[in-house]
Amino acid sequence: MSRKGENIYKRKDGRWEARYIHHYEGNKPKYCFLYGKTYAEVRAKKHFALTMQVPAPDQATASVEQIAKLWLADIHISVKESTFTRYHRTVCKYILPQLGAYPLQRIDSIVVNHFTDQMLLSGGVNGGPLSPKTVSDILCTFKTILCYGEAKGFHCGNLTGIRYPQKTPKRIEILGEDTRAVLENLLMKTEDRTSLGILIALFTGVRIGELCGLRWGDIDLDSGIITVQQTVERITDLNPANSRQTKVILSAPKTEHGARTIPIPTFLLERLKTFRQPEQYYILTGKTNFAEPHTFYVKYKGYMKRHNLKSYSFHALRHTFATRCVEVGFDAKSLAEILGHANIATTLSVYVHPTIAQKRLQMERLTPVGLCREGQP
Repeated sequence: MSRKGENIYKRKDGRWEARYIHHYEGNKPKYCFLYGKTYAEVRAKKHFALTMQVPAPDQATASVEQIAKLWLADIHISVKESTFTRYHRTVCKYILPQLGAYPLQRIDSIVVNHFTDQMLLSGGVNGGPLSPKTVSDILCTFKTILCYGEAKGFHCGNLTGIRYPQKTPKRIEILGEDTRAVLENLLMKTEDRTSLGILIALFTGVRIGELCGLRWGDIDLDSGIITVQQTVERITDLNPANSRQTKVILSAPKTEHGARTIPIPTFLLERLKTFRQPEQYYILTGKTNFAEPHTFYVKYKGYMKRHNLKSYSFHALRHTFATRCVEVGFDAKSLAEILGHANIATTLSVYVHPTIAQKRLQMERLTPVGLCREGQP
């Protein structure tokens, strides 16, 4: 079954498939393929893909906007949907309004540094400042676009001397020892899905989106293993056929190392067995539909408030897990893999924060030689 003239077909597996010409190699067209559950869905995807295509600009007069749109058109089928929407937002909200009309050859460090200063001063909501971290991310995206242009044969001005804003280290939250002890006792005494979700996060370090994406089929209760292989996230909806500005999707984990297996502590394994359901059911809902991260975050906040506990962010559970693992002697490689990090340096520098008790214990090792000898038999 097909729609004539549109290159849209219904496949034998029930899905709809659309194809369009992405580019030409010589005189030969190269096609891209899109899929959807309905004709309307795949037609809208094709329409959006075609709106992303722009004619190849002249090398002498190419503008930043033309190169940025070429770059977006090239990457939109090769990166995660959430990644693409983040790039699309950065380009359309920050880069194009300020720099889109500039000829690529006029882009140099003076122009970019002026753009940076503007973003730091008044690039945010209602003319407020953007954080150094956000501005650095914008500059990284812009530099990627310029490198793409250079690779395609377009010439940029002299970019030597571009300044990146100095980032302020982000304050990391870790549950205080007293709060953690009270919370653990409460979680072990209550038997609802909110408590179970918080307990899983506190003792495995999974992110809230990964937790929302966990099905019972991802938990092997016989071998005691959790397999993280998907995450739930809300992203900007770029489909022009939809009136909503955002949508919730189920996708691969944050990074390729995010897909991982985590051994389950014995006490948590026993608790999970009391909730056991068919493998297609999601752990947090007990149904075949998943929970949205924001919805579960509200439940978490409500749980903490009801029990008069300090209002920590949900991600603080992950920080607390990593710090406790170091305290009890985890090797860095094992911890990095459990957390889904690409390298050990990220684990140690970002998530692991020695407590004052740990620091004091290390400092007490610095004893004068004379005192050491006096204590010897």
